[in-house]
Amino acid sequence: MLFKGEIPFVRLLIPLIAGIGLGINWPEETDAFAIWIIPMMVALFLTFMVFYSRYSFYRNNWVLGIVAQLVVLSSGCMLTLQAAEKYGSMYFAKFPEKAIIVTVITEPQLSDAVLKFEARVDQSISKNKAIGVTGKLRVSTRIISGKPNQIRYGSRLMLLSNYRTVDPPFNPGEFNFKGYLEGKQIYYQTFSDIQHVEILSQDNGNQLMSAAMELRRGLVKKFYGYLDSDAAALASTLILGYRSSLSEDIIQAYSKTGTMHVLSVSGMHVGIVFIVLTFLFNPFHRFPHSRLLTALIIIVAIWCYSLVTGFSPAVCRAATMMTFIVFGKALNRNFNNYNLLAVSAFFLLIYNPFFLVDIGFQLSYLAVIGLLFLQPKIYKLISPSNKWLDHAWNYAALSIAAQLATFPISLFYFHQFPVYFLLSNLIVVLPVALIMYTGILFLFIPWPFLLNLIGAFLSALIESTNRMLFWIEALPFSSIGGIWLESYQYILIYLIIGTLIWAYLARRKSPFYISLLCSLLFASSITLDKVNGFRQGEVIFYSLRQRSAVAYISRREAYLISNVSNSDPAYSYSIKPALESRGVKKIISIDPDSSMANRAIRISSNYWQFGSYKVLRWDNRMKYLSFRNRIKTDALLISGNPSITIEQLVRAVNFSVLIVDGSNAFSRIKKWQEQATVLKIPIKILKRSPAYVVRVSSQN
Repeated sequence: MLFKGEIPFVRLLIPLIAGIGLGINWPEETDAFAIWIIPMMVALFLTFMVFYSRYSFYRNNWVLGIVAQLVVLSSGCMLTLQAAEKYGSMYFAKFPEKAIIVTVITEPQLSDAVLKFEARVDQSISKNKAIGVTGKLRVSTRIISGKPNQIRYGSRLMLLSNYRTVDPPFNPGEFNFKGYLEGKQIYYQTFSDIQHVEILSQDNGNQLMSAAMELRRGLVKKFYGYLDSDAAALASTLILGYRSSLSEDIIQAYSKTGTMHVLSVSGMHVGIVFIVLTFLFNPFHRFPHSRLLTALIIIVAIWCYSLVTGFSPAVCRAATMMTFIVFGKALNRNFNNYNLLAVSAFFLLIYNPFFLVDIGFQLSYLAVIGLLFLQPKIYKLISPSNKWLDHAWNYAALSIAAQLATFPISLFYFHQFPVYFLLSNLIVVLPVALIMYTGILFLFIPWPFLLNLIGAFLSALIESTNRMLFWIEALPFSSIGGIWLESYQYILIYLIIGTLIWAYLARRKSPFYISLLCSLLFASSITLDKVNGFRQGEVIFYSLRQRSAVAYISRREAYLISNVSNSDPAYSYSIKPALESRGVKKIISIDPDSSMANRAIRISSNYWQFGSYKVLRWDNRMKYLSFRNRIKTDALLISGNPSITIEQLVRAVNFSVLIVDGSNAFSRIKKWQEQATVLKIPIKILKRSPAYVVRVSSQN
């Protein structure tokens, strides 16, 4: 049972989170709020202290509680606004000069001859004068094949100031990369060739981080020296958090089977290290004053492991959380676990308020809360008589508890649910633990003959583990994908879970009735969405770079008119998520130049009809045609960069809206936009702009 006196930091954490949320979403034009919030807090506190005794506020503890909550909330908002670099007077984007000097702050990742990394902007260069600035930037640079890459963590570079803001998601369901980078306080990105990047110096980063990354690179190289390439990639990911070489097939298999947490070096991995160390030092607890000493040794060992993994953010968070828990238990055996968890979250958020919007931070703390609160209660539901069955049920209870606590927010971010997560986690728990123990031992062994033996064992173990997960992935209904819900529906799911747990623990009917009401609201909203989707069709004109794609959605079927192949990244990143978010179960791909007709659509070369909605595509072939009368259509789509004016189009076609897709050149798009403005014609530009979505009536 939780008592208020036992969880002071839990009560302080709630207003801190609220204040940080307020600060993150504070309008940019009113950032002066940070200037007067401090006087407001001080005035509030002093006023309370002056009248504390005069009006006997001490007799009403709730008054002090409200003041404390307001002070913490205001402090959270203030800390967030102060930590937000974009509000600073020396933010680099406020000094748009010709060149900038940056320092690489992450380990560069190479993919398809493009090197990507994050950099801290140190100086802005103008007329041979350097101005000290602040802020971070995402850099992508195309390297020359065959030439050694010299850019690494700590490299100081000079770049041209051709950065631009990160694009938001332009198509429905598209991953919000802009939001992801904003959580790291990165609002701009730049693309350049390696010839335009000048390396000024090396080793300018944090020396401890440099040593950590250098050590990790050496350990990864050691894995590749003695293991098969696929096994070495997974071992490097699982033990060291180095994911750059992991194949998409393996990532998909772990994702669809609910074991993705295995590939993210974080709380579970730190927990395994903690369990081993606790077991090794457990015999020493009988000696006087040994508890604090062993706690110190365990904490040092955990941070050494963090060093080996390159001080990845997820591992550092887990190590910080474990540090508070280990020290808390060493100093006070009866310390409340929830309070220890809240302490770690509290100080992490004070250190960096933007951790709050980090997916890993949210999932790790929710999972731990689920383990602390739900696992003991789930475990007590069944009491196996067999020792091994009891161990299996204990771990199953862990998996169920973590899944219950995290699956609504996992649906929000990943839009899929692994049906066989329990089976997958039960199967991989022993192999993963054995891979970790053996892999860590492997890294400390210097003798080649022994490394060959252990390397062969690790390769075989990793291969068998992957095969088991591939088998589970291939099972029918292994993963329910394409789950897209509204924000209020995710809240309803948490309310349903919470009220059901409350009803079971309290043995009361009222929370059960609340759960039934929430379930009814959730089911009604889902049904209403499906009915509306059945009655109405939807046409999506996609926003793509140098490409064109149009989809018509009717009754959970999608007709996709595009020359983008299914293997193209644009298909998986921009096209498919939009269809999945609409509940599409079947996608029919159609070549733009082909013909097709059925109850839903009619495609005839450049003329398309979706339900009752008509589209004429105007490309370079249309200039060879002549028309006696104006063609009537709902939308005119300009594609393929044809040489024509808007005035000529108006003479040939009677349309309601003009749509210009991404296959056209920027120069012509600009001219068409100017011409359409003069003629007062509605125009929708798709290049680097949101997709155009039209609701239409479906035909039987």
